Amino acid sequence: MTNIRTITSSEFESKVMQAQQAVILDFYQATCAPCRVLEPRLEAAAQQYAGRISVYRVDIEHDLSIAGRLGVKSIPTVLVFRNGNETERLDGLITDQQLRTAFEPAAT
Repeated sequence: MTNIRTITSSEFESKVMQAQQAVILDFYQATCAPCRVLEPRLEAAAQQYAGRISVYRVDIEHDLSIAGRLGVKSIPTVLVFRNGNETERLDGLITDQQLRTAFEPAAT
């Protein structure tokens, strides 16, 4: 079972901007090879921080408006939000260490 759910622009305000805990957004596309490489690592991090961080995915092929609103220009891109504000941005070939470095402060 996955700890990551895909959200749409209609859910963005309630799930991300108004969230009570930190939120991770993964911008991806099903045909993106680096996105597929990131997926199991992101899933492991989401499982490790379950209950402390909400992790969502945005499929840019079906919902480009969120990416446009947040200035996401490439995939994969992972954004960290706290209290409706972006606090961290990772893109390209994201390593496990980069995920841990982004998730750990957000989880506190």
